[in-house]
Amino acid sequence: MLDLVNIFIDNMIPVLAIAAVGVGLRRCLDIDPAPVSRMMFYVFAPALAFDAVYTSNISGGDFLRLYVGTLALMAMVGALSFLLLRWLKSAVSTPSKISPREMATTLVATFVFNGANFGISIVSFAFGAEALTYAVIIYIAGSTVAWTLGPYVSSSGTASLLLSLQSVLRTPVVYALALAFALKAVGIGELPPALSRSSKLLADASIPLMLVLLGLQLGGFHKPDRWRLLLTGTAIRLLVAPLLAIICATLLNLGGAARFAFILQAGMPTAVLTLILAYEFDTDRDLALNLIMTTTLISPITLTLLIYLLQSGIV
Repeated sequence: MLDLVNIFIDNMIPVLAIAAVGVGLRRCLDIDPAPVSRMMFYVFAPALAFDAVYTSNISGGDFLRLYVGTLALMAMVGALSFLLLRWLKSAVSTPSKISPREMATTLVATFVFNGANFGISIVSFAFGAEALTYAVIIYIAGSTVAWTLGPYVSSSGTASLLLSLQSVLRTPVVYALALAFALKAVGIGELPPALSRSSKLLADASIPLMLVLLGLQLGGFHKPDRWRLLLTGTAIRLLVAPLLAIICATLLNLGGAARFAFILQAGMPTAVLTLILAYEFDTDRDLALNLIMTTTLISPITLTLLIYLLQSGIV
């Protein structure tokens, strides 16, 4: 029990404390998270991706295994969630039938995980710089699915997968990652100090800014409702997904920091992107907010246990 308390204090309290600053800024000063989110999207997240990959010793094979493994894991989580929600939809009584909008929102919330704001920070605190690199790759792979399958599901299948894929090509992180691998491929092992220090400063600033942004976003959430869907979505996101990740990590023969990052990222709460998709495709915004809030508030408990199991070598 003491080990669990220490893990919570060492790894969760710093994350929650910084996020609480964002909540306070939103509640007291009414700071809009939108411009901060845009800065993160166009500047800080690409810098973090570039610096993490360019300065690491990760091989192309390890990258491919993590990338494909993340895609496979999210597909498994999405498929299981779809089957469970279909069963739940047919099992509930007529007055409380699950609508297509609620179905789409909950489904997206189960496979779109917060690998950026929450995941990168916690993996870094728990397992260090080496695991951070793997966590960034997993976040990028997860973003690929989130920006393709996410819009498709949110639109109940009316959005073209090709059009959804085009949104990935408008994501700066993709180009930052490609640039890092290109420089490594041609043998440029060190950038001029002006460039390397600039990217490093932006990368170092990205993690605390991600947490403040998370707090700004959480500061606008309200009282949850529709507990049947909330409990189902939360259980899949925080409990089932990491269990499936353990199986995937074993099949992919992932070890060390890569295994830790893969499994821990799988247990992260629902990403705020779920809400963005709800606005864009007119699914259930309130339910999206509630799923994000509920999974984020409960995840420190489940993640503390997951870190303990990983550090102890139990999983």
